[in-house]
Amino acid sequence: MPKTQRRPGCCVLPEGTKLTLAHDDHGVAAAAPRFIYKDKADAVPFDLRAMDAILHGSDRAAQVADTLRTCGELTAAAGGEEPRACCATSREAVLDFAASALGTSAPRAVATLVHGREPRRYVVAAGGVARIGGDAVVACHPMPYPYEVYYCHRPADAVALRVDLHAVAGVGLGGATAVAVCHVNTTTWDSAYLELLKASRGDAICHYMPQGYVLWLAN
Repeated sequence: MPKTQRRPGCCVLPEGTKLTLAHDDHGVAAAAPRFIYKDKADAVPFDLRAMDAILHGSDRAAQVADTLRTCGELTAAAGGEEPRACCATSREAVLDFAASALGTSAPRAVATLVHGREPRRYVVAAGGVARIGGDAVVACHPMPYPYEVYYCHRPADAVALRVDLHAVAGVGLGGATAVAVCHVNTTTWDSAYLELLKASRGDAICHYMPQGYVLWLAN
């Protein structure tokens, strides 16, 4: 995660910073490229006890078991309270959670896009950083499962940025439009985590959303 300097009302990423914008499939390289329809999603067992029916001996059993365990614990912990996170097994479930968490009937989705052939190595363009959305975001991360499942959550004290990236030297290579999340209040973060990031308590910490991840904003 690149560290940023904190400024009132926003946070920025240094222009000219070089970085690698790698794929991060979160263990879902073999997952289907789309959601199934809600009626089918609701009919498929989404329970750790139904592992055999879900996987039929797949070698991804351990990864899928972790997904079901995580999502089961999340559901149990929520109780009757408004959840700050969910495991969404359909597009409708993602939209419902994002709308509820952001307090809007029409949330909009943004994602990191690579233009042209991917060079992997980029540099932050001059004037290429801009804040998008308001004071709340919902991040959705893909989870290992036979079809598309997202872990969605609303992090506290986070804002979104659009970052224009230029490819580092290469003929025919395109740039990228990256989406980043800045956590503007890290005063309660674990000390070990801050040490790992070489950050000080209270620093704004930004990270890019890999391809395949989706960030939702109030429209």
